[in-house]
Amino acid sequence: MDRFHIKMEDISPYPLERSADCQEWEDISYQELEEVLNTVSEEKAKVFLGVVRNGSFASLDGYFYRIRPRH
Repeated sequence: MDRFHIKMEDISPYPLERSADCQEWEDISYQELEEVLNTVSEEKAKVFLGVVRNGSFASLDGYFYRIRPRH
């Protein structure tokens, strides 16, 4: 939480994927993503997690990330 009491979205229970071009997707663990998130500001991480949690693609560090869709 920050001084405005906004907590970060928790996407750790969801299967995650990343892609450089939104065509070919690869699985990524939350732990791997967490390493990337640790390199950005807290505000950027909050926005990123909120976008992914709401079902959209989010771009970070040259990749697009998403929660793996159900087939």
